[in-house]
Amino acid sequence: MAVILRNLTEFKRFLGKPGATIQLVRNTFMDRQPAATREAYRDKGMYAPRAVQALSRKAAVFTLRGHPGTVWLYWDKGARGWRFSGDSVTVPLVTGLGPADALVYRCSFAEGFEPATRSRVVRRPKVAEAQPAFV
Repeated sequence: MAVILRNLTEFKRFLGKPGATIQLVRNTFMDRQPAATREAYRDKGMYAPRAVQALSRKAAVFTLRGHPGTVWLYWDKGARGWRFSGDSVTVPLVTGLGPADALVYRCSFAEGFEPATRSRVVRRPKVAEAQPAFV
């Protein structure tokens, strides 16, 4: 089943499901850094899939697959500029160091955790039954 996110509420609901995973697919701030810095960022596992470890009202804590440590994603006051498109979430990154940057995450479920697709049941309209007349 494909992940479709339209707003922050749906994103939080997705993160609360078992097997929810996000992966950083683009970081415009790191794209402007020297090659050695970009490689060190990748070696730390920052582009590795992230599994949800804990959720709070204002943040999510992720573990990086195959790497020690955790990464936090906050959405308290800074979530106003977030954009949602299908399975992608674009988070503005305010660094104050040049042009506006963004992080783009792709959302999916871990292998074996994909929710089953729900089939729509067509319901028959109710037939109006004759009501007894009260006199």
